Amino acid sequence: NFSAKLMSIMSAEFIPYLVPIGLLIFLLEVYFLKKKGMKITLEQTAINISLGFLERLLGLYLTERSIVLLNNSIDIALFETLPQTWWVLIITFIALDLIWYIFHLAGHRVSIMWGIHLVHHHSEEFNLSVNFALSPLGFILRSVMYCILVVFGLPVEYVILSSYLNAFYQYYLHTQFIKTIPVLEKFLVMPAHHQVHHGSNEEYLDKNFGGVFIIWDRLFGTYEPLVKPVRYGLTTTLPHRDFINLQLFYFKKLLSNFRTRGFRNGFRLLFVGPEHQSSETPNVIPIKASTSRVKLALGIIIYVIAYQTLIQINDLRWFALVFALNFMAILLINGIQNKPSSFEE
Repeated sequence: NFSAKLMSIMSAEFIPYLVPIGLLIFLLEVYFLKKKGMKITLEQTAINISLGFLERLLGLYLTERSIVLLNNSIDIALFETLPQTWWVLIITFIALDLIWYIFHLAGHRVSIMWGIHLVHHHSEEFNLSVNFALSPLGFILRSVMYCILVVFGLPVEYVILSSYLNAFYQYYLHTQFIKTIPVLEKFLVMPAHHQVHHGSNEEYLDKNFGGVFIIWDRLFGTYEPLVKPVRYGLTTTLPHRDFINLQLFYFKKLLSNFRTRGFRNGFRLLFVGPEHQSSETPNVIPIKASTSRVKLALGIIIYVIAYQTLIQINDLRWFALVFALNFMAILLINGIQNKPSSFEE
């Protein structure tokens, strides 16, 4: 049927080119950013891209394969699977976006999930490279939550297809060159809405969580229009400039709560908002990052070529070798170096 063929095309033919297409569109944006004198730095771009490449590397087909594996291994459906018709696809797409809204909201209001999501908000610049700044752990959580739709009888093919479409739509939201589209802004998320979401202004905190539909924010009281200029980034600037400590420091802080505040409070602090945590930003691994244009360009070329090879390999030994090459490319992009002599815990 149409949906199965479309999903097959996206998986086998389009997904392998997702990274290079995303990079090409970003390079086009960089040209216009420079032309208009808008802020974009090499260091921040390298961090964002290294984070995105790590997510793609560790999340290789994870969303699709995890949903299919769970569906094939365990009879998780509580209801009879609905027919594969256009109206069921629409229902699935809308339902999946509602789950995204809930997942996204929890990512800001539950500390253990904020530790995963904060990497997407650390950037004080706002451009398409921010779309790359994600944690691979988010793939796992989203896959589990999306399986809820299969439990309620929605076709697994439609759930996977909707997850792709949802992610593709959100790519263009991370730009300052488009603000909004009249009429559509009433029910669809626009870049202006998402700019608010990335703001650290007090009035913009924890607003506009929708992925595709802004109606969820309007319904549940989390909507905020773009009025004042946006101050991008977190409320506190992070000292970490490497993609490893950036993803790990918050979890170290959560673990330290068990030692400093006792088991009961440590456990409670896992599930409250991040405003209840201490303001410390500890290091986890003694490394530093120092990138350059050459490192960035060379790392991107190595990664893109290796990644295209990786997704076609069936031999485990070759897979491990090319996987390691991909990871080395990520280290190169971010300019990861050995422990500096002045490193302090």
